[in-house]
Amino acid sequence: MSSKDSLVRDAVEYRLVFALLLLMAMLIVQSCTAFNPQGAAIQQTPNYYNGESYSQLSPEQKMQLEDHLANQSNSAWRTTADVASSAGQLGQGTGFLLWGIHSIQK
Repeated sequence: MSSKDSLVRDAVEYRLVFALLLLMAMLIVQSCTAFNPQGAAIQQTPNYYNGESYSQLSPEQKMQLEDHLANQSNSAWRTTADVASSAGQLGQGTGFLLWGIHSIQK
């Protein structure tokens, strides 16, 4: 295989990875309630107000529901970030420990 073929293949792989990362980012942003609290409130109103529709709520009720859902979403994102951070710290500590053991065995 020539170097040109290798470069073309690498470029295609990078485009594919970029497209997948972009798609994941768009899905994450789209699903985040904090970016669309009204849309989430419209969907969740029957669960919070015994089957009533969003249009039947008073403006104060709409705002309270949107704030409540956005706060729940933000709390979930913070929890996820804390878990990911802790896992990263654990991985870093484990790597450092294994590196120390490996250097002692030499």
